[in-house]
Amino acid sequence: MLTKGEEEGVSSSPLHLQIKKGTWTAEQQSAYWQVKKAERRRRSKEAAAQRREAQQMEWEELDDKERERRRAEAIIVHERRRAVEAKEHAMRELHLSNVSLPLLVFDLSFAWCMTAADCRSTVSQIKFSYSVLRRHTFPMRPVVTSIGGQETMDTSAHGELLRTLCDFEGFRRYPLPIHEQHWSTLYKREDVVFLTADTETVLERLEPNTVYVVGAFVDHNARKFLTRDAARRHGVRMARLPLEESIEVGNRCKVLTVNHVVEVLCRYADCGDWRRAFDVLPTRRAKLTQQKRSHSSA
Repeated sequence: MLTKGEEEGVSSSPLHLQIKKGTWTAEQQSAYWQVKKAERRRRSKEAAAQRREAQQMEWEELDDKERERRRAEAIIVHERRRAVEAKEHAMRELHLSNVSLPLLVFDLSFAWCMTAADCRSTVSQIKFSYSVLRRHTFPMRPVVTSIGGQETMDTSAHGELLRTLCDFEGFRRYPLPIHEQHWSTLYKREDVVFLTADTETVLERLEPNTVYVVGAFVDHNARKFLTRDAARRHGVRMARLPLEESIEVGNRCKVLTVNHVVEVLCRYADCGDWRRAFDVLPTRRAKLTQQKRSHSSA
C-alpha cells in the first residue's frame, strides 16, 4: 500500500515520465497503477455519494401520497424481479441436472505453452465463460479438466495460478466439476468433439450426450495447431464453428477467445441460428456481409 507521500510523488510525476512508462521499473509501474486505481475508487465513491444525496433531496420534496405510490411501485418491481430470479434458478438447476445436455469441457492442459500472465488471462476468460453460461441458464454443462495445467498429474509451473478457480466465489451457488484428470480419462472417445479452428469439419449443431472440449489457453496464436494435434493424439472428432460461413472475416484472426466461443455456443443454443449467434462477437472480429443479410431477407 502506498503512503500519502508516495501517492503524491507518483501522481505528480512529470508528464514526460508518464508518457514513457515503458522505461519504468516494475515497482514504479505497480505504484503508478495503484495510484490510478485508488483515484478511480475515490471518484466512484464521490459520484455514488452525490447520487444518494440527490435522491434523498428529491425524496424529501415529495408529498406523502407520492411517497406511498413509489413505495408500492418499488414493491411490485421487487416481487417481479424475485419471480424472474426464481424461474431462472429453477431452469439452471434443471439444466445442470440433465445428463443428456452436452458437456462443455475447459481443457487446461496447455499451461506449458503460456506465461504466468497468459494463465491469469485464461482464468479470467473461464470466469467470464461461466458467467455467460449462467446468464443463459446453462444450455451446456461446464466442466474444468487438468486443473494442474498438464495432462499428467505432474505439478505445472503455473498450476497454482489455475487452481485459483477452485476457490472462485462465483462458482459457489452452481458448482461445476473441476478435475485434476485430463478429459481423455473421463469420457469415452466416441462421445468427444474437440472444438478447433484447424479443421475443415464444420460444427452444424449441438448434439445431446456429447462432450465438447475447448482448449482453454492464451498464447496469442504463437503456436499453430495445438488443439488439432491434441485431438489427433487422443483420436477424437474435431469441429470448428461456422465462422467463415456466417461472417466476413477477411485477414483477421480466425481464432476466438474462450469466452467468445462460449458466447457463440450459448447464443446458438438459444436461437438455433449460427448467423445470429455470431452477432455477439465484437465488430473488430466480425462484420456480417451485406450480401448475406440481403440474401437471408430475400
